[in-house]
Amino acid sequence: MVKSLDPKKIKSAQRALEVLEYFSDSRPTATVMDIARSMGYPQSSTSELLNCLVSLGYLERDRDARTYRPTARVAVIGSSVQPELFRKGRLLAILDHLSEEAGVTVTLAHKVGMSMQHIHVVRAADSAIEIPAATGLATSAPGKALLATFDPNLVRKLVHRINAEAPEGTARICATELADELRACAIQGYALHLEDGQASLSMLISQGRDAHALVLTIHGDATMFEAHRDWLLQMVRGAIARLTNPSMSRPLIEAPLTEAGVAEPMRRSA
Repeated sequence: MVKSLDPKKIKSAQRALEVLEYFSDSRPTATVMDIARSMGYPQSSTSELLNCLVSLGYLERDRDARTYRPTARVAVIGSSVQPELFRKGRLLAILDHLSEEAGVTVTLAHKVGMSMQHIHVVRAADSAIEIPAATGLATSAPGKALLATFDPNLVRKLVHRINAEAPEGTARICATELADELRACAIQGYALHLEDGQASLSMLISQGRDAHALVLTIHGDATMFEAHRDWLLQMVRGAIARLTNPSMSRPLIEAPLTEAGVAEPMRRSA
């Protein structure tokens, strides 16, 4: 007989991972109340969890400032996963550079169930774009960029499952229309999604056959994307080329010119 998992232990593991993911470049440290308010956890259990992570070596506590921050142990947790990109590669540095040069928010996503989960976000300066933790597999740019590589029969099965599991009142996905869109994505090599004045452009990061599929996406103002689509495509393609060929030198891609013939600065709010 298979022993069922303890829901309390599952919840504790989930909270521990959420706490580690809470920290970022913009939030290098945090207090108990910072995390409790952000996550909606009780203060007492949050304090207990943080102390546990300190004892395990994943967090460091500053007793005077009453703050916590991740230790190097967090940085090496996944160092064995896809080492050519992460441990030996320049993936995160290239994403940072792409965001800075193009003035856009950059995300890295992978497939989890019937959705695409954003596992890394590099925000453009002063960006007001809300990047959800996960987005629809068949209704988002990263999802479509990935589905464009799938067998059409498998895509139809996935659409059927997504529609069957969708909450009542949710618009159903048309398998035929999605198939046409995915064929276009496969031909052009990227997926573009426009919604509420914002744009997302996604490309699959080419890797080995057995590697976990990753999708790179840039997010920004739809008007800017339409005006400079070719330039942005060159930027993203250049970033992916450097990821797949580490020996490749950084390409010099000039910023688009204004009507006066002057290079237009692209470091703007995305």
